[in-house]
Amino acid sequence: MANIFNLSAEHGEPIVFANGLPGNYRGSVLAGAACYSARSDLSELIVQELQGEEYNIRFIIGKFLRQLFAKGWIRAEGLYGNLMFKNSTCKTLVSLGEAHLGEGQYMCFYTQPSDCSSFFGEDKEFQVMDVFYSPVLLEELVPFFPELESIIGADPGVFITPKSFRIPITIKEITNQLLKCPYNETSRQFYFDLKVRELLYCMLENAFRQNGQLSFTPWEISRIQEAKEILLSHIASKPPSIRSLSKQVALNEYKLKKGFRQYYNTSISQWIHEQKLQHGRELILNTDKPIKEISRLVGYPLTTNFITAFRKQFGVTPGDLRRK
Repeated sequence: MANIFNLSAEHGEPIVFANGLPGNYRGSVLAGAACYSARSDLSELIVQELQGEEYNIRFIIGKFLRQLFAKGWIRAEGLYGNLMFKNSTCKTLVSLGEAHLGEGQYMCFYTQPSDCSSFFGEDKEFQVMDVFYSPVLLEELVPFFPELESIIGADPGVFITPKSFRIPITIKEITNQLLKCPYNETSRQFYFDLKVRELLYCMLENAFRQNGQLSFTPWEISRIQEAKEILLSHIASKPPSIRSLSKQVALNEYKLKKGFRQYYNTSISQWIHEQKLQHGRELILNTDKPIKEISRLVGYPLTTNFITAFRKQFGVTPGDLRRK
């Protein structure tokens, strides 16, 4: 498979793919794509991947036979569009943080190479299309979206959609056209080259033309990223107030809060809440500390409140997770 993205289960077992579609497959086909399938006691997956000169399309159908965090590696710098047609997932990128993608939603982000993971529910079928665009291709759209100038090359990256958007009809039509290409081998590459650019244009139009969206300079983006790093250093302790954090990164409170939500897809308080629970999860899996102590370490004086929040976030109680 192409080296842009690899996949393994939570504890490092690689998900092994065989070439070709299963003989009984009757679903949508991405014409001209390389096809792979994997079937085991862990998963049933079908992947179709089409490689263009400066883009990559991956269409995945499948299900995991138990709840798990699938680990991946994003190996190429660029813009990624994730479109969730069926079911939902919680995606975490080391470079950017966490984002939830619900059924019928999409999101876009620009990232440097990064580890990532996605949470999948047990025995629930999902369908997702991932589209990668290289920085070279993005340069073509800078005249139409000047905002891209501060995004291309961003290190470690930025969320382009401030939240997960509902997939509009225009984008649904383009993805359907990609999956139902009417042209033969001679002309379909030209067709795909046009369609992926049309898809990118629509996603950026939806992201940059929303009411309330702000533009940030590269320096301001770096200050927002610095704020995230400061908050990360306080996961096991009381985080600084917004006022204090604003002073530390030399960015006014309004732009800090607005920018954080825009680029990390959540409010500062919600992000801290999620990171503390994630830290608690790592302590449960990797230490023998009692649940009560872990609850206190991540800022929950009452263990019952920690258990309730943990179940809501991960779909399982701390005790059940430790017993798996």
